[in-house]
Amino acid sequence: MKVILSTLNAKYIHTSLAIRCLKAYSDKDFDIELAEYTIKDPVMNIVSDLFQRKPDVIGFSCYIWNIEETIKVIDIVKKVMPEVTVILGGPEVSYDTEYWMNRLRNVDFIIMGEGEETLNHLLKEIEGDRKYHFVYGAAYRKGNEVIINPPRPKADLKDLPSPYRFAEDIPSLGNRVVYFETSRGCPFNCQFCLSSIEVGVRYFDIERTKSDILYLIDNGAKLIKFVDRTFNIKRDYALEMFRFFDRKPPGLRFPIRNYG
Repeated sequence: MKVILSTLNAKYIHTSLAIRCLKAYSDKDFDIELAEYTIKDPVMNIVSDLFQRKPDVIGFSCYIWNIEETIKVIDIVKKVMPEVTVILGGPEVSYDTEYWMNRLRNVDFIIMGEGEETLNHLLKEIEGDRKYHFVYGAAYRKGNEVIINPPRPKADLKDLPSPYRFAEDIPSLGNRVVYFETSRGCPFNCQFCLSSIEVGVRYFDIERTKSDILYLIDNGAKLIKFVDRTFNIKRDYALEMFRFFDRKPPGLRFPIRNYG
């Protein structure tokens, strides 16, 4: 079973951390390719490229800036590849899942919340016994009915493999933005932000984080952008990372964008 994990980035220089996390977790079990496009790419060009890759399953990572363009792609994909299974995930579809399943009849599944474990389980069921009611964190169709399974417990971050060590990324590290997370979750409850739905903050092991950054630097990364919701909420972790950044090579940048 061939799986394509795809998204439409806002610009070419952007990269998708989400689909790399998903591939890293399931690459050992499935034939997975990444396919990144931009919201400015012609829809038919995207569909043509996907068609030539001959996927059995296509997963799209959805955000507020790409959802409408992604829908256009999905509708044509289903016309030219009606047998392909379409999975959506990402913040834009995770929190009003029934609405999106009812609106988008060409979508077979939606993954809610963090997707590494859920996607892996879902792909195994698609390839195997198709007992989708066991896949916590997923929504699916049973005839004309939309079934929304219970949420999946959050993964232990130490069990998630690094999404930063794909050999195919190395040639482009010098001229694209590498998005990086040292933590997941947010301690605040801002009304306007989807991050407020998540409870608590979890951190990746700091030595692993440093090792991943050094790997990226050694392979040509020039701009590593942190997407933690609140980077400095844990004082000792943040100070240790700032000391680490202080020893960075000249010309390397580490922008930090706090949401809280």
